[in-house]
Amino acid sequence: MSLMPGLIPLHDAASVRDADARAIASGTPGQVLMETAGLLAAREALASFPAGSAATVLVGPGNNGGDGMVVARLLAEAGWDVRVQAPGARAPETPDGVLMTTRAADAGIAVDDVDLDALRRGGRVVVDALLGTGTTGAPRGAMADVVGAVRESGAPVLALDIPTGVDADTGAAPGPAIRADVTVTFAADKVGLHVAPGRELAGRVVVADIGIPPTTLGDAAAWLATDGAVRGIPSKGAADDKYRAGGVLVVGGAPGMSGAVRLSTRAALRGGAGIVVACVPDVVRLEVALGTPEVMVNALDLDEVMLQAARVSAVAVGPGIGRDAGTALLLRALLAGIGHPMVLDADGLWHLGDDLASLRGRPGATVITPHAGEAARLLGCERADVEAGRLDAARELAARSGAVALLKGPGTIVCAPDAAPVVLEGGTPALATAGSGDVLTGIIAALLARGMGPADAATCGAALHARAAVRAGMGDGTIASDIIEALPAALDAQVHP
Repeated sequence: MSLMPGLIPLHDAASVRDADARAIASGTPGQVLMETAGLLAAREALASFPAGSAATVLVGPGNNGGDGMVVARLLAEAGWDVRVQAPGARAPETPDGVLMTTRAADAGIAVDDVDLDALRRGGRVVVDALLGTGTTGAPRGAMADVVGAVRESGAPVLALDIPTGVDADTGAAPGPAIRADVTVTFAADKVGLHVAPGRELAGRVVVADIGIPPTTLGDAAAWLATDGAVRGIPSKGAADDKYRAGGVLVVGGAPGMSGAVRLSTRAALRGGAGIVVACVPDVVRLEVALGTPEVMVNALDLDEVMLQAARVSAVAVGPGIGRDAGTALLLRALLAGIGHPMVLDADGLWHLGDDLASLRGRPGATVITPHAGEAARLLGCERADVEAGRLDAARELAARSGAVALLKGPGTIVCAPDAAPVVLEGGTPALATAGSGDVLTGIIAALLARGMGPADAATCGAALHARAAVRAGMGDGTIASDIIEALPAALDAQVHP
């Protein structure tokens, strides 16, 4: 994945902690790293809150609290009215944290107990230096009370490294958590800052280079796919014809749901496929054919589907396919009999039930694209469980199915078996519209037909999907057809980033 354009490595807490230890062992004192972290965070506070003149710096007992002590001292030197508070007036206790507390005390800054009532009243910038990336689980006791008071205050918040209550490795927030406007994270970007709910709780993320060499960080725990991932999509060649450009077959379109096939087929064409074929029930063939005249429309029976599959190089199954028993039998036959790469979505996933293991027997690569509700059904759990642990859910989907799992939602996640997951940086509320999932299915099918591997096709397809939704320029009024029509402009990033 690191060879694809537009990817940024994300690290877990252990790898950054190990890199920190290596930097210290190689001669960089820990206090220097802490001073640098605090300096960069203080600068960000001054830049992010230019109207601010008062701050409450909340510190915990670890090195995160030590970073906070540096921020407090430097903001005071900049002329701010600074208060430092800690649950139970417990100052940082690590060696470097004790040193920074002493330096702050020399500058006249003491560590007091938290005044919850004053905190709730707000009116001051809050610097969250309570719990760092080494903490897991929900804040408890007095720490939870402090987090709750910050949330009630509505005060602007700058978090150091990770908002308190957010798991740095997964983005999960199993209990009360700080909601930051800005998070300054040190040495490397963290996975949990880009996976919901951590993604929303972190606010704007600033990565501060505190002097730890990137080469000491080890392998990425995940990758962040930026808008630049679109540049990984191959352009059509001058010698391409419609077949060499890639052919897509879309199977679906039960009565009353023919629009899903029309969206997927049109998205596949706008996404660069050279030829698109649809197999739909007879009663909707005319609707589909009139909707997109460039699509060749055929009957939905096993023999016809297999015949049409021989003409293409990728297949999409599920858009509007319906839930009757006959469709379930057809789906099983297609999974076993078609060797092309396949995107499985919508009711195609519904027919799997919780039998993800059946996809392991497919003769071709598979991409599944569930939203949280569909993922919950596939995994046999509650939707709330998926939403609370999106990264774990995506990994489990990939592990059980042997397929590439694209878990849709805020911070879409693409996970292949035995590979680091990819989290999409983009995304926009404009995608919250009926039919946008059908558009994504068509885009990914087009990229598979172009010869892209399943993980790359899913990643680039999701990036293109989000880019097109923004390029459509319709804001909250965006509909799925708008996204499709914006695909050519979004694809132009291949040449003009």
